[in-house]
Amino acid sequence: MILCTGCGRKNDDEARFCTNCGKKLQSSFQSTGPVSNGPAPLERFESKRLPADAWASLKRMAEAWVYVIVLAAVGTGCMIQEIWWPLYPAVGLIGLIAWFRRI
Repeated sequence: MILCTGCGRKNDDEARFCTNCGKKLQSSFQSTGPVSNGPAPLERFESKRLPADAWASLKRMAEAWVYVIVLAAVGTGCMIQEIWWPLYPAVGLIGLIAWFRRI
């Protein structure tokens, strides 16, 4: 039996409105499981950026790879032309640049 909160009359369990006053009936049944009112609200998106020190490390690695590519290009050119003397100053120059840049 459901009691009407307006007039206090007892109504059947299947009734939606009070038979005496017409007020909408509210069930006192409480679920024992978790109440789900639809999907959970979305959380605020926060960008997962790399820390500043990780960016600095990544930039240093990229710069080192540029030096390796330049040396490979000079070495390839020396092999094609069969002239080896340009390779020596290129290695020394890139070595000095890397040393001064602390790579």
